Amino acid sequence: MKFRPGDLPQADPSEEDSPVEWTDNSLSNTLAWASHRFAPAWCQSEDHWTAVVTQYLFTDCPCCLLFRGLFIGVVIGWAASAIAVAIGITIAALTS
Repeated sequence: MKFRPGDLPQADPSEEDSPVEWTDNSLSNTLAWASHRFAPAWCQSEDHWTAVVTQYLFTDCPCCLLFRGLFIGVVIGWAASAIAVAIGITIAALTS
């Protein structure tokens, strides 16, 4: 599957011949298609909060990007499990 939502964006607006590299693999293309299909307002606006957050998270180093993703995933997973445990304890206390 090859999905291109439009012209390739430029990496730096001051440099006309610096296109953003596009990785052609099924995961990259599927996620690009899904984001374009299900959240077009997010992906087509430079002012949307998701674009601002990605500017802080993006890096050219694949290893750094992996570890940033793992760290953020662990933090979000820990927070979600803490909330789930708190809800479970609350429900158990209310039903007993």
